[in-house]
Amino acid sequence: MAKDILSTFYHNLLPLFPPRTEKYLNRLKPKDLQSSSFRYIFSVKSMTTISHLIEDSVIETPGIADTHVSFQYFSRINAQLDQYVKVAESSKGLWLYGIPDAPLATLPRTIGIDTSGTPLENYWFVVAYGEGIYATLLAEEIDPEDSQRLYEGFFTFGSETAFQIISLLHHMFPTQISEPIAPEHQ
Repeated sequence: MAKDILSTFYHNLLPLFPPRTEKYLNRLKPKDLQSSSFRYIFSVKSMTTISHLIEDSVIETPGIADTHVSFQYFSRINAQLDQYVKVAESSKGLWLYGIPDAPLATLPRTIGIDTSGTPLENYWFVVAYGEGIYATLLAEEIDPEDSQRLYEGFFTFGSETAFQIISLLHHMFPTQISEPIAPEHQ
């Protein structure tokens, strides 16, 4: 059931965003990205650039946002550990999702969620959700058996999209993720 919910949500939303390339991303300044919404097929490098934009917005507004991040595998967090110490310290709560192929570093206000056997194994996402900060990166890995990891997804600062994703995560993991408060009630 969870696979159907996430896949349906993702594939229904994807066509609503204008397609862009990595060249488009490289031309934008960080402030331009903060008002952009688009879909793409990107490399890990470009996905990391967009992820850092969302993470930095959490770091710059401490105590405001809950942050949900899928690394797909816990071992991938290690390359970003310095950044995630800051994200954890700045978030109201931090949820890290992945297959537990390595121990998860101990970070403040952080919950690790095992995604083994769920559709989340195939998704990279970063969602910041709190009053005044709503940002979403959601992408599905394509050709995961290929030597280069590529992702197709979308990026937006829309509050309703972030709310819907956190709601889906709550339905998938109800004992680990609280039901989010709608943006209009925050």
